[in-house]
Amino acid sequence: MGKTNKTLGITLRFFTNDLVVEKNGKKVLSCWDVGVAAIESNKEKGITAKTVRVNCLEDIQPAITELLRKSKIIMATANGLPRVRSHKRKRA
Repeated sequence: MGKTNKTLGITLRFFTNDLVVEKNGKKVLSCWDVGVAAIESNKEKGITAKTVRVNCLEDIQPAITELLRKSKIIMATANGLPRVRSHKRKRA
């Protein structure tokens, strides 16, 4: 997908270093469940590149939320209204 000014680019990268996994005696493509989520810079929109560490798969959604917060981006709903949360969600 080409880069446009109508989209925000968020990338997930998972580390693969020092990892060899074998299944039935053959090496298989694998990665750690640790990596980074990154938002791409967009000079026209005033967005600078930022990254947030992802420590497990369950961290992906909170990492994206954190990237949007750090970039001062408000997520809108399908009807065009900003998504506003009246309270902070408690973590278990």
